[in-house]
Amino acid sequence: MSGANVLWQKYQETKDEGSWAELVSRYLPLVRLQAGRLALGLPPQVSREDLLQSGVLGLLEALQRFNPAQGVKFETYASLRIRGAMLDELRRLCWLPRALVKQMRELGKAQMALAGSLGREPTEAELAREMGVKPEDLRRIVAEINSSALLSLEETLFNNPAAEAPETAVLEEMAAAELATVIDKLPERQRVVLALYYQEEMTLKEIGLVLGVSESRVCQLHAHALAQLRAMLAEGY
Repeated sequence: MSGANVLWQKYQETKDEGSWAELVSRYLPLVRLQAGRLALGLPPQVSREDLLQSGVLGLLEALQRFNPAQGVKFETYASLRIRGAMLDELRRLCWLPRALVKQMRELGKAQMALAGSLGREPTEAELAREMGVKPEDLRRIVAEINSSALLSLEETLFNNPAAEAPETAVLEEMAAAELATVIDKLPERQRVVLALYYQEEMTLKEIGLVLGVSESRVCQLHAHALAQLRAMLAEGY
């Protein structure tokens, strides 16, 4: 049994403060790791210390909620909680517009609801009607999602582990395994768009040629995939 497993077992059995403190100390590097990655694009009004403080709260929440019996590695679970806490802090500091986050969630939920009821990918008109917006407003939302750096899978999901420290590579591999489960739930065309764009590094125009659709349609598929992924992750897929 590894040292981490022994420590978890001890804490589960005793709930003593000493074991708790050891767990916090052991996993604090996860907070510094996530803060370091997000700090690269921070605006002047947000400091790395802001991220570290919120990240520690995310770690504490992860320690309280984690259940080893579920078979999920704590590093993966905690990394998502820590990053989520940091992004919540950034939203609180008005960096990422709340309106865009709300619209993205609504788009993801509408996409999932319609795909379930229709048995196919919904059209733009159907999505707009489900969300209660005009088609032109939906197109604006899609454009904003695609242009938002914070929502880019290129940064959050598909970073190249080889270019990072060894511990980062391990976390990326664990996170990728969980994300693969969520991505597999997407409609086939959305999965293809994500694979071609982020893994094969094709342009939207090139993807359109492969799929036989317009570049604007590929842009829509890309935004819908991001929105649906976010919605599924938020709801525990």
